[in-house]
Amino acid sequence: MEEVSNTENQKEEGVQAAENAEVKTETPAEESKEATAEQTPEKPKKKKLPFKIFMLSMFLPVLTSGIIRALGIFVFTTPNEFAPGGTNGIAVMLEYGTKLNSGIYLLIINAPLFFVAFFCIGRKEAILSTLSIVVSSGLLIVLGLFPDKLSFLQYGGRIPVLDSAGNAVLDSEGNAVFELVDIGHRLLGAVAGGIFLGISLAIMIKSCGTSGGTTILASLVNKKFRNLSVSMLTSAFDACVVFASVFVYNNGNTAMGVLDPVLLALVSLFVTSKMSDIILQGFKSAYKFEIITTHPEEIAAEIIRKTHHSVTKMEAEGMYSHEGKSMLVCIIRKRQIAQLQRIIRKYPDTFAYFTPASEVYGRFAK
Repeated sequence: MEEVSNTENQKEEGVQAAENAEVKTETPAEESKEATAEQTPEKPKKKKLPFKIFMLSMFLPVLTSGIIRALGIFVFTTPNEFAPGGTNGIAVMLEYGTKLNSGIYLLIINAPLFFVAFFCIGRKEAILSTLSIVVSSGLLIVLGLFPDKLSFLQYGGRIPVLDSAGNAVLDSEGNAVFELVDIGHRLLGAVAGGIFLGISLAIMIKSCGTSGGTTILASLVNKKFRNLSVSMLTSAFDACVVFASVFVYNNGNTAMGVLDPVLLALVSLFVTSKMSDIILQGFKSAYKFEIITTHPEEIAAEIIRKTHHSVTKMEAEGMYSHEGKSMLVCIIRKRQIAQLQRIIRKYPDTFAYFTPASEVYGRFAK
């Protein structure tokens, strides 16, 4: 009996020892998890902007874009009788044909586009782009209420025809005859209008990623046909509007009278595109040189001494010769390209190329 009881006691002690061992084996793992959790740094919380500043940063660019667009249309586009493309051009042509304010047509045309953008592109983009259109339309309507008082703001337009004595020429009904200003002034109006519309376009793209109008249609078509880019489709829509202006603005039976509005519209579109690209890419542009050479120290020292820009060195290997070489990377100003080319020519076995670099950040003062 004593032997049995001793055996049972030994079994119980063995079970307890095993349980204690399990507990002991689990404890270090739990402790390591706790230690890891304690050592893991907490992610810094993003500071939320005050509500007023947040609203101002979101809506101020949109309002500014709308005002600049309206001024470009009212001051430069409408009086010089050409269509700048997109929904703006359609609205301007409709105003010319019906004498109803272009701001009203701008609202009517963009109303269905708002719902398309809201459900197919994004709520934020739809709301912000439509708000900018509403601002432009409202300002155009207000400016159109005082055509005589605000006519001094418009660049170009029609002026009375004068005879040799300096008197106004009258038609058969006794009304003064008007004609468009010379093509030089209209061309300047197209350039200035393109600058205004380009600034407005760049602000909208930076603030909400879309400019609204035909860009929404282009984005919608792009979702169905991925091989067609948004920029190409937008340009195609703008071209359709521009060439449709041939049937709206008829300033004579000559080729000059027919083509002048089209050419002015193309100039305006070109300036709009270039202006928006300049703003979006940044004024702080430069050029990046990549130089493959076996003389990295000499070239780098001369670049730093003469251009006052630093150089980054990386090891490289030619996959044809399998020779080890060095690649130097340097960012310089446009005016320093010729200077850097003269440095590279001193080393005949050196290969180099350069590409434009936009929106350079950091310490790049010179």
